[in-house]
Amino acid sequence: MDSDQAADVGKTAGMFAGMISGARVGNMAIPVPFVGTLVGGVVGGVVGSEVGQRFGRAVINGGSAFVKTLASPPEEG
Repeated sequence: MDSDQAADVGKTAGMFAGMISGARVGNMAIPVPFVGTLVGGVVGGVVGSEVGQRFGRAVINGGSAFVKTLASPPEEG
């Protein structure tokens, strides 16, 4: 998986996680029915998308490096 695909996966995952958490927080912060949930979900989705894009790339690249290290035979010195 290349860096762009990792960023896209992280962006999507972050957006959904941000929308769910933001909706919860928005519902508590703005006690108006539907408005707090909607505003929180939108803000959470935007923030989660940006954060997920950055973390997605780092997690996928780090995981790939870790697996490659485990899969390669030890070097004899």
